[in-house]
Amino acid sequence: MEDLWKRAKTFAEEAAKKSQSLTPSSSRIADLVSETAKKSKELAAEASKKADILKTAALRQADQIKSFSDTIASAATAPPPAAAPLDFEKFGVTDDLRSFVKGLTSTTFQNFPLTSDEPEGSDVSTVGSNVRKDLNEFQEKHATLVLTTVKEISRLRYELCPRAMKERHFWKIYFTLVNTHVAP
Repeated sequence: MEDLWKRAKTFAEEAAKKSQSLTPSSSRIADLVSETAKKSKELAAEASKKADILKTAALRQADQIKSFSDTIASAATAPPPAAAPLDFEKFGVTDDLRSFVKGLTSTTFQNFPLTSDEPEGSDVSTVGSNVRKDLNEFQEKHATLVLTTVKEISRLRYELCPRAMKERHFWKIYFTLVNTHVAP
């Protein structure tokens, strides 16, 4: 598009030079005006074609973005993987626990008086469910169920880890807080 405007500018400059060198003869001025009009129409037609091409490409990309957005939105609103009601009870994810967890705040975690018994060392990686490997099997399953059913704790974990605290510290505090609600 920029090339088109450069060509138009160059053409206008040439036309200005020619008009200065011309004698005031009316036929030469008429020819110049005619040639200028013809070139202007050609440039306008070319600019219109390029604009149509850009418009088509933009619409195509907008459709792709919308399709991608719809895919993400449907994935985000899809229900969590089905877990049997017995799993929820077995791993301590009850309505009482959900209510309690919804009331937790970032301040609760940041001001929690937890002394670290073990060295912080390097962080242990997470498993496919996005839950740490250093949790025991019960804690891992419980954490996965809570993260998929209580969006507040998922949001809280995202807000705190790793900016405010390490993941290991977050889960230690969480399991300490819900100890009375969850009995393995």
